[in-house]
Amino acid sequence: MASPQLKNGYIGIANEIWDEIISRKFTERQQKVLKLVLRLSYGCQKKEAVIPLLKHFELCGVRIQDAKKEITYLRQCKVISWDGKQIFSLNKNYDEWRVSLVKEWDRDKFSELISLNLSKSKVTKSVTQTEDKLRGSYEKCNSEVTKSVTDELRKVEVEDGSNPCESKGEGTSKDMFKDSIKVGCCLTDPDSIFEPYMGNKDSVPNTEADTDSDREVSQTEYRNQVAARYLQRRGKGLEITLNDEDAVKQFIAERIPLQTVIDGIDQSFDNFKPKNKWDQIRNLSYCATVVYSLHAKREKSDTGAIQLATSVPNAPIETVSNVTADDLKQMLANLRSKQGV
Repeated sequence: MASPQLKNGYIGIANEIWDEIISRKFTERQQKVLKLVLRLSYGCQKKEAVIPLLKHFELCGVRIQDAKKEITYLRQCKVISWDGKQIFSLNKNYDEWRVSLVKEWDRDKFSELISLNLSKSKVTKSVTQTEDKLRGSYEKCNSEVTKSVTDELRKVEVEDGSNPCESKGEGTSKDMFKDSIKVGCCLTDPDSIFEPYMGNKDSVPNTEADTDSDREVSQTEYRNQVAARYLQRRGKGLEITLNDEDAVKQFIAERIPLQTVIDGIDQSFDNFKPKNKWDQIRNLSYCATVVYSLHAKREKSDTGAIQLATSVPNAPIETVSNVTADDLKQMLANLRSKQGV
Protein backbone atom coordinates (compact mmCIF):
# COMPACT_ATOMS: atom_id res chain seq x y z
CA MET A 1 0.00 0.00 0.00
CA ALA A 2 1.40 3.40 -1.05
CA SER A 3 2.15 5.82 1.76
CA PRO A 4 3.67 9.05 0.42
CA GLN A 5 5.24 11.31 3.06
CA LEU A 6 6.57 14.86 2.89
CA LYS A 7 9.77 13.74 4.55
CA ASN A 8 10.56 11.78 1.40
CA GLY A 9 10.55 15.00 -0.63
CA TYR A 10 8.03 17.44 -2.14
CA ILE A 11 7.81 20.26 -4.69
CA GLY A 12 8.11 23.55 -2.85
CA ILE A 13 6.48 25.99 -5.24
CA ALA A 14 4.22 28.98 -4.57
CA ASN A 15 0.48 28.54 -5.06
CA GLU A 16 0.43 31.60 -7.34
CA ILE A 17 2.46 29.69 -9.92
CA TRP A 18 0.07 26.71 -9.74
CA ASP A 19 -2.84 29.11 -10.19
CA GLU A 20 -1.27 30.54 -13.34
CA ILE A 21 -0.54 27.09 -14.77
CA ILE A 22 -4.16 26.08 -14.15
CA SER A 23 -5.61 29.23 -15.71
CA ARG A 24 -3.46 29.34 -18.89
CA LYS A 25 -4.13 27.64 -22.22
CA PHE A 26 -1.42 24.99 -22.07
CA THR A 27 -1.81 21.90 -24.21
CA GLU A 28 -1.48 18.44 -22.69
CA ARG A 29 2.10 18.03 -24.00
CA GLN A 30 3.10 21.48 -22.73
CA GLN A 31 1.76 20.64 -19.26
CA LYS A 32 3.77 17.40 -19.23
CA VAL A 33 6.96 19.30 -20.13
CA LEU A 34 6.29 21.83 -17.34
CA LYS A 35 5.61 19.11 -14.76
CA LEU A 36 8.83 17.27 -15.61
CA VAL A 37 10.85 20.50 -15.35
CA LEU A 38 9.24 21.37 -12.00
CA ARG A 39 9.79 17.90 -10.60
CA LEU A 40 13.48 17.89 -11.53
CA SER A 41 14.08 21.46 -10.33
CA TYR A 42 11.90 22.47 -7.36
CA GLY A 43 11.27 18.81 -6.55
CA CYS A 44 15.01 18.43 -6.03
CA GLN A 45 15.19 21.71 -4.06
CA LYS A 46 16.85 23.50 -6.99
CA LYS A 47 15.85 26.29 -9.37
CA GLU A 48 17.14 24.54 -12.48
CA ALA A 49 16.62 21.08 -13.94
CA VAL A 50 19.25 19.12 -15.81
CA ILE A 51 17.78 17.04 -18.66
CA PRO A 52 20.68 15.90 -20.88
CA LEU A 53 18.65 14.49 -23.80
CA LEU A 54 15.32 15.39 -25.37
CA LYS A 55 14.67 11.65 -25.45
CA HIS A 56 14.18 11.86 -21.67
CA PHE A 57 10.87 13.70 -22.24
CA GLU A 58 9.50 10.41 -23.48
CA LEU A 59 9.28 9.49 -19.78
CA CYS A 60 6.25 11.78 -19.53
CA GLY A 61 4.75 10.72 -22.85
CA VAL A 62 6.21 13.40 -25.15
CA ARG A 63 8.07 12.14 -28.23
CA ILE A 64 11.42 13.66 -29.28
CA GLN A 65 10.04 15.44 -32.36
CA ASP A 66 7.23 16.94 -30.24
CA ALA A 67 9.44 17.75 -27.24
CA LYS A 68 11.69 20.20 -29.13
CA LYS A 69 8.69 21.96 -30.67
CA GLU A 70 6.90 22.37 -27.32
CA ILE A 71 10.05 23.46 -25.46
CA THR A 72 10.75 26.08 -28.16
CA TYR A 73 7.18 27.37 -27.87
CA LEU A 74 7.36 27.63 -24.05
CA ARG A 75 10.66 29.46 -24.27
CA GLN A 76 9.29 31.94 -26.83
CA CYS A 77 6.30 32.55 -24.56
CA LYS A 78 8.76 33.19 -21.69
CA VAL A 79 7.34 30.42 -19.53
CA ILE A 80 10.63 28.50 -19.20
CA SER A 81 14.29 29.17 -19.88
CA TRP A 82 16.44 26.76 -21.91
CA ASP A 83 20.12 27.10 -22.75
CA GLY A 84 19.62 25.01 -25.88
CA LYS A 85 21.39 22.02 -24.35
CA GLN A 86 20.41 20.50 -21.02
CA ILE A 87 19.52 23.25 -18.49
CA PHE A 88 15.83 24.08 -17.96
CA SER A 89 14.19 26.42 -15.46
CA LEU A 90 10.76 27.99 -14.83
CA ASN A 91 10.26 31.75 -15.18
CA LYS A 92 8.57 32.69 -11.89
CA ASN A 93 7.60 36.11 -13.19
CA TYR A 94 4.30 34.93 -14.71
CA ASP A 95 3.43 38.49 -15.78
CA GLU A 96 5.88 37.92 -18.65
CA TRP A 97 4.11 34.77 -19.84
CA ARG A 98 2.58 35.15 -23.28
CA VAL A 99 0.04 32.35 -22.93
CA SER A 100 -3.59 33.48 -22.82
CA LEU A 101 -6.09 32.53 -20.13
CA VAL A 102 -8.70 29.84 -20.68
CA LYS A 103 -12.12 31.16 -21.68
CA GLU A 104 -13.89 29.88 -18.56
CA TRP A 105 -11.39 31.23 -16.04
CA ASP A 106 -12.95 33.34 -13.26
CA ARG A 107 -10.67 34.63 -10.54
CA ASP A 108 -13.50 35.39 -8.13
CA LYS A 109 -15.02 31.90 -8.37
CA PHE A 110 -11.57 30.34 -7.94
CA SER A 111 -11.05 32.45 -4.79
CA GLU A 112 -14.40 31.27 -3.46
CA LEU A 113 -13.34 27.64 -3.94
CA ILE A 114 -10.09 28.31 -2.08
CA SER A 115 -11.97 29.97 0.79
CA LEU A 116 -14.43 27.08 0.92
CA ASN A 117 -11.66 24.52 1.18
CA LEU A 118 -9.72 26.52 3.75
CA SER A 119 -12.79 26.82 6.01
CA LYS A 120 -14.13 23.29 5.41
CA SER A 121 -12.77 21.75 8.60
CA LYS A 122 -14.00 24.66 10.75
CA VAL A 123 -17.53 24.58 9.30
CA THR A 124 -17.78 20.80 9.70
CA LYS A 125 -16.83 21.02 13.35
CA SER A 126 -19.35 23.77 14.08
CA VAL A 127 -22.25 21.96 12.39
CA THR A 128 -21.44 18.72 14.17
CA GLN A 129 -21.50 20.35 17.60
CA THR A 130 -24.81 22.10 16.90
CA GLU A 131 -26.39 18.89 15.65
CA ASP A 132 -25.29 16.95 18.75
CA LYS A 133 -26.65 19.66 21.02
CA LEU A 134 -30.05 19.76 19.29
CA ARG A 135 -30.33 15.98 19.22
CA GLY A 136 -29.68 15.83 22.96
CA SER A 137 -32.33 18.45 23.75
CA TYR A 138 -35.07 16.72 21.73
CA GLU A 139 -34.16 13.24 22.90
CA LYS A 140 -34.64 14.47 26.45
CA CYS A 141 -38.07 15.86 25.48
CA ASN A 142 -37.32 19.42 26.52
CA SER A 143 -40.59 20.69 28.00
CA GLU A 144 -39.74 24.39 27.52
CA VAL A 145 -39.54 24.00 23.77
CA THR A 146 -42.88 22.16 23.65
CA LYS A 147 -44.56 24.83 25.74
CA SER A 148 -43.21 27.67 23.60
CA VAL A 149 -44.45 26.12 20.37
CA THR A 150 -47.89 25.44 21.84
CA ASP A 151 -48.30 29.06 22.97
CA GLU A 152 -47.34 30.51 19.60
CA LEU A 153 -49.72 28.24 17.68
CA ARG A 154 -52.87 29.12 19.56
CA LYS A 155 -56.06 29.42 17.54
CA VAL A 156 -56.67 32.86 16.02
CA GLU A 157 -60.04 33.77 14.51
CA VAL A 158 -60.26 36.32 11.72
CA GLU A 159 -63.11 38.78 11.96
CA ASP A 160 -64.91 40.29 8.97
CA GLY A 161 -62.79 38.38 6.49
CA SER A 162 -63.36 39.08 2.83
CA ASN A 163 -64.26 36.41 0.31
CA PRO A 164 -61.47 36.35 -2.28
CA CYS A 165 -62.50 35.57 -5.85
CA GLU A 166 -66.20 35.42 -4.82
CA SER A 167 -65.63 32.44 -2.54
CA LYS A 168 -68.59 30.85 -0.84
CA GLY A 169 -69.87 32.80 2.13
CA GLU A 170 -72.75 32.43 4.51
CA GLY A 171 -76.06 32.17 2.70
CA THR A 172 -74.50 31.46 -0.70
CA SER A 173 -75.88 28.49 -2.57
CA LYS A 174 -73.70 25.77 -4.06
CA ASP A 175 -74.93 26.50 -7.58
CA MET A 176 -74.04 30.17 -7.30
CA PHE A 177 -70.59 29.24 -6.02
CA LYS A 178 -70.02 26.91 -8.98
CA ASP A 179 -71.15 29.58 -11.45
CA SER A 180 -68.74 32.12 -9.91
CA ILE A 181 -65.84 29.74 -10.33
CA LYS A 182 -66.84 28.89 -13.89
CA VAL A 183 -67.05 32.54 -14.98
CA GLY A 184 -64.36 34.17 -12.84
CA CYS A 185 -61.54 31.67 -12.99
CA CYS A 186 -58.76 32.63 -15.39
CA LEU A 187 -58.19 28.99 -16.31
CA THR A 188 -61.67 28.44 -17.69
CA ASP A 189 -61.73 26.63 -21.01
CA PRO A 190 -62.63 28.98 -23.92
CA ASP A 191 -65.38 26.63 -25.07
CA SER A 192 -67.23 27.25 -21.81
CA ILE A 193 -67.01 31.05 -22.22
CA PHE A 194 -68.48 31.20 -25.73
CA GLU A 195 -71.48 28.99 -26.31
CA PRO A 196 -72.08 27.85 -29.94
CA TYR A 197 -74.55 30.07 -31.77
CA MET A 198 -77.97 28.42 -32.04
CA GLY A 199 -80.05 31.35 -33.41
CA ASN A 200 -81.25 32.28 -36.87
CA LYS A 201 -78.75 31.13 -39.49
CA ASP A 202 -79.35 34.31 -41.52
CA SER A 203 -78.47 36.62 -38.62
CA VAL A 204 -76.16 39.45 -39.64
CA PRO A 205 -74.16 41.85 -37.46
CA ASN A 206 -76.03 44.96 -36.39
CA THR A 207 -73.89 47.93 -37.44
CA GLU A 208 -76.38 50.55 -36.24
CA ALA A 209 -78.44 50.98 -33.08
CA ASP A 210 -79.81 48.00 -31.19
CA THR A 211 -82.86 46.42 -32.74
CA ASP A 212 -85.47 43.91 -31.68
CA SER A 213 -85.17 41.97 -34.94
CA ASP A 214 -84.09 38.35 -34.52
CA ARG A 215 -82.23 38.62 -37.84
CA GLU A 216 -79.55 40.87 -36.39
CA VAL A 217 -77.08 40.24 -33.59
CA SER A 218 -74.83 42.66 -31.73
CA GLN A 219 -71.30 43.09 -32.96
CA THR A 220 -69.97 41.84 -29.63
CA GLU A 221 -71.95 38.61 -29.82
CA TYR A 222 -71.00 38.21 -33.48
CA ARG A 223 -67.32 38.67 -32.69
CA ASN A 224 -67.43 36.31 -29.70
CA GLN A 225 -69.14 33.54 -31.64
CA VAL A 226 -66.65 33.75 -34.54
CA ALA A 227 -63.67 33.84 -32.16
CA ALA A 228 -65.02 30.91 -30.15
CA ARG A 229 -65.50 28.68 -33.18
CA TYR A 230 -62.09 29.57 -34.63
CA LEU A 231 -60.24 28.90 -31.35
CA GLN A 232 -62.22 25.69 -30.83
CA ARG A 233 -61.29 24.33 -34.26
CA ARG A 234 -57.69 25.51 -33.94
CA GLY A 235 -57.35 23.66 -30.64
CA LYS A 236 -55.17 26.18 -28.83
CA GLY A 237 -55.10 29.77 -27.67
CA LEU A 238 -57.39 31.79 -25.40
CA GLU A 239 -57.78 34.92 -27.53
CA ILE A 240 -57.58 35.80 -31.20
CA THR A 241 -54.83 38.08 -32.52
CA LEU A 242 -55.11 41.64 -33.82
CA ASN A 243 -55.00 40.36 -37.40
CA ASP A 244 -57.88 38.02 -36.59
CA GLU A 245 -59.80 40.97 -35.14
CA ASP A 246 -59.37 42.80 -38.45
CA ALA A 247 -60.79 39.80 -40.31
CA VAL A 248 -63.85 39.78 -38.02
CA LYS A 249 -64.35 43.52 -38.57
CA GLN A 250 -64.31 42.89 -42.31
CA PHE A 251 -66.99 40.22 -41.92
CA ILE A 252 -69.09 42.73 -40.00
CA ALA A 253 -68.57 45.44 -42.62
CA GLU A 254 -69.67 43.04 -45.38
CA ARG A 255 -72.69 41.98 -43.25
CA ILE A 256 -71.93 38.31 -43.78
CA PRO A 257 -74.36 36.09 -41.85
CA LEU A 258 -72.94 34.57 -38.70
CA GLN A 259 -73.81 31.02 -39.72
CA THR A 260 -71.97 31.51 -43.02
CA VAL A 261 -68.80 32.56 -41.19
CA ILE A 262 -69.04 29.59 -38.82
CA ASP A 263 -69.64 27.17 -41.70
CA GLY A 264 -66.72 28.70 -43.61
CA ILE A 265 -64.40 28.18 -40.62
CA ASP A 266 -65.53 24.57 -40.29
CA GLN A 267 -65.00 23.90 -44.00
CA SER A 268 -61.53 25.48 -43.88
CA PHE A 269 -60.39 23.18 -41.08
CA ASP A 270 -62.16 20.12 -42.51
CA ASN A 271 -60.54 20.52 -45.94
CA PHE A 272 -57.11 21.64 -44.73
CA LYS A 273 -54.34 19.20 -45.67
CA PRO A 274 -51.03 19.96 -43.90
CA LYS A 275 -47.91 19.68 -46.03
CA ASN A 276 -45.75 18.71 -43.04
CA LYS A 277 -46.13 18.11 -39.31
CA TRP A 278 -45.57 21.82 -38.56
CA ASP A 279 -48.07 23.08 -41.13
CA GLN A 280 -51.29 24.45 -39.64
CA ILE A 281 -53.91 27.21 -39.95
CA ARG A 282 -52.29 30.11 -38.13
CA ASN A 283 -54.82 32.95 -38.63
CA LEU A 284 -58.43 33.66 -39.41
CA SER A 285 -57.51 35.24 -42.73
CA TYR A 286 -56.94 31.74 -44.09
CA CYS A 287 -60.63 31.00 -43.47
CA ALA A 288 -61.79 34.34 -44.94
CA THR A 289 -61.41 33.13 -48.53
CA VAL A 290 -63.68 30.18 -47.88
CA VAL A 291 -66.16 32.38 -45.99
CA TYR A 292 -66.50 34.90 -48.85
CA SER A 293 -66.82 32.12 -51.41
CA LEU A 294 -69.52 30.41 -49.37
CA HIS A 295 -71.35 33.71 -48.86
CA ALA A 296 -71.38 34.45 -52.61
CA LYS A 297 -72.62 30.94 -53.36
CA ARG A 298 -75.49 31.21 -50.89
CA GLU A 299 -76.49 34.66 -52.14
CA LYS A 300 -76.61 33.33 -55.69
CA SER A 301 -78.74 30.39 -54.57
CA ASP A 302 -81.19 32.67 -52.75
CA THR A 303 -81.48 34.98 -55.78
CA GLY A 304 -82.15 32.01 -58.09
CA ALA A 305 -84.94 30.74 -55.87
CA ILE A 306 -86.59 34.17 -55.82
CA GLN A 307 -86.39 34.48 -59.61
CA LEU A 308 -87.94 31.05 -60.01
CA ALA A 309 -90.84 32.02 -57.76
CA THR A 310 -91.53 35.26 -59.61
CA SER A 311 -91.32 33.58 -63.09
CA VAL A 312 -94.24 31.22 -62.31
CA PRO A 313 -96.97 33.55 -61.07
CA ASN A 314 -99.82 31.06 -61.50
CA ALA A 315 -98.11 28.25 -59.58
CA PRO A 316 -98.88 27.87 -55.90
CA ILE A 317 -96.13 29.62 -54.00
CA GLU A 318 -95.98 26.80 -51.48
CA THR A 319 -94.84 24.25 -54.13
CA VAL A 320 -92.06 26.19 -55.87
CA SER A 321 -88.66 24.53 -55.24
CA ASN A 322 -89.99 23.06 -52.02
CA VAL A 323 -89.80 26.54 -50.48
CA THR A 324 -92.60 27.77 -48.22
CA ALA A 325 -94.27 31.14 -48.57
CA ASP A 326 -92.71 32.43 -45.41
CA ASP A 327 -89.24 31.45 -46.65
CA LEU A 328 -89.75 33.29 -49.97
CA LYS A 329 -91.01 36.37 -48.20
CA GLN A 330 -87.99 36.27 -45.97
CA MET A 331 -85.66 35.91 -48.98
CA LEU A 332 -87.30 38.84 -50.73
CA ALA A 333 -86.98 41.05 -47.66
CA ASN A 334 -83.36 40.05 -47.25
CA LEU A 335 -82.56 40.75 -50.92
CA ARG A 336 -84.29 44.13 -50.85
CA SER A 337 -82.45 45.16 -47.72
CA LYS A 338 -79.13 44.26 -49.34
CA GLN A 339 -79.99 46.14 -52.54
CA GLY A 340 -80.92 49.22 -50.52
CA VAL A 341 -84.63 49.13 -51.44
